[in-house]
Amino acid sequence: MKEKQGDVMYISAEEIEDYIAQSPNPQLLRQVTQLVRTEFPGEDLRYFDNGRTFSALALGANPHPSPGYEEAGMLNISAQKNYVAIYFYGSNVALQERFPKSAIGRGCLRIKNQKFFAKYEEDIRESLKMLSNDKPHDMRD
Repeated sequence: MKEKQGDVMYISAEEIEDYIAQSPNPQLLRQVTQLVRTEFPGEDLRYFDNGRTFSALALGANPHPSPGYEEAGMLNISAQKNYVAIYFYGSNVALQERFPKSAIGRGCLRIKNQKFFAKYEEDIRESLKMLSNDKPHDMRD
């Protein structure tokens, strides 16, 4: 079940594949998910849903849990109406140097389409590597 709230999309699903299938751009979401899995090989991806307004594919433990988001990940991949977002905790200063201003949000990177993904794939990969080096202690080797 999809619900749109402005640019934000809430997808209610039972599992990861269901979430991907319901997304506006399943192919792009699969590509982003695969890239994240490549950079975090020891971590399990899971479906997260706060039951109200936010659902995503989550990775790792939330370093700053807040009510309704205790089970969110350190990194969350969310399908939105016009893009796929990678939400993260921490600074986005390094991202500002790699991506257009329109692709950077407060705590997120917006991947707009296949063309954007192809153009910035290596920058996305490098940014994920930086995030993996900054991951919370419970995710470190």
